[in-house]
Amino acid sequence: MNPVVRLLLLVVFALVLGGWALHQYTTRMTDAEARLDLLRIQRDYDERAPAAREIAGADEYRDEMAGLFRWYFGALRDHDNRFPEQRNHEMGWKDITHKHDIGVLKQPEFDGLNQNHATVEEVYKMLQSGRYDPVYTGTSMGQHFDIWRAEREQHDSQPMIRLDFVWWGPQRRVELEKSDTGTTKRVQVAAELQNITFTLNDAKDKLYGEVHGGEPATKVLDPDRYLDLFPPNAVLGTYWVALFPHEAQTLKLEIDGVTRTAQGHELPAKFEWTIPLKDDWKLAEGQKWEGATEEIREEEEAPQAVAPHRGKKGK
Repeated sequence: MNPVVRLLLLVVFALVLGGWALHQYTTRMTDAEARLDLLRIQRDYDERAPAAREIAGADEYRDEMAGLFRWYFGALRDHDNRFPEQRNHEMGWKDITHKHDIGVLKQPEFDGLNQNHATVEEVYKMLQSGRYDPVYTGTSMGQHFDIWRAEREQHDSQPMIRLDFVWWGPQRRVELEKSDTGTTKRVQVAAELQNITFTLNDAKDKLYGEVHGGEPATKVLDPDRYLDLFPPNAVLGTYWVALFPHEAQTLKLEIDGVTRTAQGHELPAKFEWTIPLKDDWKLAEGQKWEGATEEIREEEEAPQAVAPHRGKKGK
């Protein structure tokens, strides 16, 4: 081979190799910078969120949370504009769908995870667009419980009351798990909803009956498994509740939850609301309250526990 040609080929090869090496180096540096920027945003969120969860006034809390999410999603938009090639924020969900595609996840399990993904996405879009406006909200022990949807819907072929919630503040531990699709974040959450109690009073403000339950029908402990940038320290879920008797006029709703610190210490929380009963939350006049048992109580006697999601009528 002509020495000049050989030299030119070596120069071209060196330039190509050097360009590739520079591109790889630049890509790694950009990836690292993007990760650090996301960590900064999440750290700032973690510093701001606890103060918002302490606010007891409903209007003040809604205003504070609206401002918090406006800042958070604005920071994420700025991040994506700065690092457009790193805009993939569903690595956890892609890992789930990959495991389903290769047969590791069976269809029934995947269907449940897919429903969780839809639930998380619905709430995420509300937070992102500024439409998050909880109907009932309460604070306890540095945690906040928001019921963002409370309405009558068909469920299991019968009308029921649907209560969708976000529980902000349960303690958690984050672990990173490597797979062939990348590094997946796993979140261990200590969050138990022990009791939900509906105390019903009649038009004379006398106890008419009670409904007791435990854990919700569905509970998503780790929303950021499905959408990586879902605001942390949140648990989502849904209660389905049978319609209340027509004679009831007011409702006291109590929810007892507990989370645990890294050292295992319990942080119990109680969230309470007293609200008028909506007509469409009640049975029609004359319609029997199915599943209710009757008892006579002394005035000073404390309410007795009943079976989950069963009514007890007081006289």
